[in-house]
Amino acid sequence: MAVTANRAAIQVPCPWHQDDMERFVEQHRQGRLPHALLLTGSAGIGKARLARSLAQTLLCQRPAGALPCGQCDACHLSAAGTHPDLQSLAPEGDSRVIKIDQVRRLVEFCSRTAQYNGARVALIAPAEALNRSAQNALLKTLEEPGEGMVLILISHQPSLLLPTVRSRCQRRSLPLPAAEPALRWLVPQVGEREAPALLAAAQGAPLRAVELQDAEWFAARGRLINELVAVAQGRVSPSQGAQALAAHDPRIMAQVLYGWLARAARLACCLDGQGEQSDMPSGEVHDPLVEPALAQLARAVPATRLLRVAQRVMEGRRQLLGGANPNKELLMEQWLLALGNR
Repeated sequence: MAVTANRAAIQVPCPWHQDDMERFVEQHRQGRLPHALLLTGSAGIGKARLARSLAQTLLCQRPAGALPCGQCDACHLSAAGTHPDLQSLAPEGDSRVIKIDQVRRLVEFCSRTAQYNGARVALIAPAEALNRSAQNALLKTLEEPGEGMVLILISHQPSLLLPTVRSRCQRRSLPLPAAEPALRWLVPQVGEREAPALLAAAQGAPLRAVELQDAEWFAARGRLINELVAVAQGRVSPSQGAQALAAHDPRIMAQVLYGWLARAARLACCLDGQGEQSDMPSGEVHDPLVEPALAQLARAVPATRLLRVAQRVMEGRRQLLGGANPNKELLMEQWLLALGNR
């Protein structure tokens, strides 16, 4: 965000989303912007920043190209979270879900008349946090939101949304940014030395990389990846390896493990007959602390099995995100048993 004495703290999209922003704004100028947008993609790539910047631009009284001006009353109100034509939905308090009462308030908001320049915007993030009743309550509004109304749903896991919700939105899938622009944005914030390791740990998602600086699992990643290799090589039992992994949030560890297994599978595909790397994948950022262990994992486990285990881990993560609450150690032991199953 940029702040000066005379300007509101307007939200600017990440550099890799600038073209998307310009397309959305041009669609709005031509009257072709969908009334319900579903922005999907990996967590930590800047979807929420893009959505908020678009919302502020739609509400701005004097937009400057594809950005809000930052000087009008609407910009000051939207930046402060008090614009009467802007509403945001997210889980409240300690809840992980967006409840039907919140959607009912949104439906009422959509039925009102705009108080400023005719545009009204609602942001829903993460959209998969809408419980089933809330999603059903939103259907009619998604189909007929009212004059000048734009609903922007942000989702990391669109498969958790009802098909009837997805079908009423125009979906825009946002990919991971290329490594070069991601690092260019990340280095000033975390330092040149740490940026590659953080970006690799975040599986290419730059905003998530910033958050990882203080993550316990990131600080312990060297020990965790070595436990994984030890299980694969038969030096440590799956139950012992599971104890180390279970010290961290299983939803987070599932994503971490998936990234490591997928990377090891790619490395395994590049092994020659003597077990040496050839034609290494390029265009990726790697963590120098983790990469040697991943190479060992690639030599210890065939690529096909690594991919099967990765798929099993991702299935477990989807269940966890869906509200399942299994025993952490048993869940991770099952994953590791599949890894060491020869």
